[in-house]
Amino acid sequence: MRKDLHRPSTIQPQEYDYVSCDYLGGGVDALAFYSDRMAFRVHRERTGGRWSDHEHGGSCHVCGAHAMYVARFHHRPTNVYIQTGMDCAQKMDMGDATAFRSFKKRIAEGRKTFKGKAKAQELLAERQLSTAWTIYTATYDAPLPREENIITDIVSKVVRYGSISDKQANFVGKLLNDISTRAQRTAQRAAEQAAAQPVPVSDQRQTIRGEVVSTKVVDGFRGPVTKMLVRHADGWKVWGTVPAGLTVERGDEVEFAAKIEPSRDDPKFGFFSRPTQARKIGPATPEQAA
Repeated sequence: MRKDLHRPSTIQPQEYDYVSCDYLGGGVDALAFYSDRMAFRVHRERTGGRWSDHEHGGSCHVCGAHAMYVARFHHRPTNVYIQTGMDCAQKMDMGDATAFRSFKKRIAEGRKTFKGKAKAQELLAERQLSTAWTIYTATYDAPLPREENIITDIVSKVVRYGSISDKQANFVGKLLNDISTRAQRTAQRAAEQAAAQPVPVSDQRQTIRGEVVSTKVVDGFRGPVTKMLVRHADGWKVWGTVPAGLTVERGDEVEFAAKIEPSRDDPKFGFFSRPTQARKIGPATPEQAA
């Protein structure tokens, strides 16, 4: 015969404070109940309480039944914790029925997420993109670089929708390749920057001939304008508005005349203005465009 304070015949509901819910089953994404477990952990750290050591049989410490959905309570007089099945808690008017319903809904969503993650991991493995899954599940202490951020977003959609298109898969593959060569490319850019010559300084217009490194549409005083970054053969770079009538893309070789104003922070970088006599010498090759 049980003689503990928590048996159905003697339990006093008013002596218990509801703390949190928990789920003891499987097949659910851990994030579904993470906040509840953290709330219980914080509560225990504050009170210094312990679990009741009475014999109760199942996961419900009151009736001894086996329940997957449980509610956890703090018994104030003895500073101990018990958990009950949600049915038991509601019968004794303990806990929060709204919280119970919300928790069960989160667990249902957690089941979908669990299945979605398993499916996504399988789909990525089939396409030789398992590294993308590693990136998605990793923990980061700093903001994600561009490539990792895009991969995480795409994989989250695969988890949600259960599919990945050929276009998405190819793009993820390209991003993974960019990540694998990022250190090499960074070192190469650093070497190029070190070897670059300063921007030529003159009060007159100068002929600028070089490769279009990148383009970008920005808002100007009279509406959107396209800017371009051009790298000269000597390594220095200039930024300015694409001349009227000229259409360029990354990798194109262009030539034009313009005034150059060196940057105050970087002698190897400058800004060109009012370009004239512009022409495209050669289109971008597939390798340059990539």
